[in-house]
Amino acid sequence: MDRLLILTFCISQIIKGILFPDFEPLPVTGEHIVETAEETWVDKDRLETYTDTGENRSVTIKIWYPKEEGSYPLVVFSHGAGGVLESNASTCENLASHGYVAVAIAHPYQAAYVRNVNGKITPIDATFMEQIMTGGNAETGNPGKTAESDRKTSEEEKERQLYERQMEWMTVRRGDMNFVLDTLLAKVSQSGKAPYDRIDTGKIGVFGHSLGGATAVAAGRERSDISAVIDIEGTMLAEYTGYEKGKHTFYEEPYPVPLLDINSRAVYEEAKGLAAEGEEYVNFYVGRQAADFREVIFEDAGHMNFCDLSLASPILAGLLGTGTVDEWECLENLNELVLNYFDCYLKDQPLVIKDSY
Repeated sequence: MDRLLILTFCISQIIKGILFPDFEPLPVTGEHIVETAEETWVDKDRLETYTDTGENRSVTIKIWYPKEEGSYPLVVFSHGAGGVLESNASTCENLASHGYVAVAIAHPYQAAYVRNVNGKITPIDATFMEQIMTGGNAETGNPGKTAESDRKTSEEEKERQLYERQMEWMTVRRGDMNFVLDTLLAKVSQSGKAPYDRIDTGKIGVFGHSLGGATAVAAGRERSDISAVIDIEGTMLAEYTGYEKGKHTFYEEPYPVPLLDINSRAVYEEAKGLAAEGEEYVNFYVGRQAADFREVIFEDAGHMNFCDLSLASPILAGLLGTGTVDEWECLENLNELVLNYFDCYLKDQPLVIKDSY
């Protein structure tokens, strides 16, 4: 038995070394010394919908902040489906080194796993993961029917199911984002201690990757205290207002705050293809209507090149989708772009960004 345990341990360490090799993290480019803190908060106003135990939903966050006393803009990050608390730790740490309080949210049951401050681990919900992997669709209709009308009805029903599930995901995400922002702002007035005494409540930005990008866009639409939003390759699901007659409907009111949409060339071209087929891509619609909108394209990037997994686990990231771009260079450019955009709208500095990288 001892030999079996030793062999199992050795194999697990080999697999871990292959999937998660040692890597050099991106260096910060700012001058501030960065400190961190982690918190787990219970939202007494929401029940956990991924369980039937009647417990309240809890959220774990990590905060990167300057060691030096002062008043700094607040930026809050939301990871993608199946992401983790530190999915974009390099981005958050770099922001803090330039004088920001950066907060990342771990969304329980929608994250690969969440470890709270007491060590409890919550894995991803199996149904949610299946929905993400299958595009949110369930089988509908009788596969034996081949009539065009039956096929069309089946496809429309699948799209409606997908829309309904996406709205369920966004309800959870919106709740988490609002809860974290409201709690942070309350602690600024109540705590008087680091890191909360560093937060300038008049300068707030939100950003996210993939489903987290959709979450950030939702916050910018709904809240009056958000000054800038960055969506990193996320379909703006919260901009849907309904699904009627086989098509989505969108907000008629222009998007109210400055919005930066970051995409890979592959996703951008795919979206253009949908538009050519008569299907309106929500991000394009929002961009045309927004009061202040910019779009930046990353050449040769894949979806996972926009998070730290591309460095932490090149094999796993490759399986999930990376491009031919240099992983290190792509993240450096992303972190610089995020910093420059927030510097413009939260620190009143000139906007210095390119249309493509």
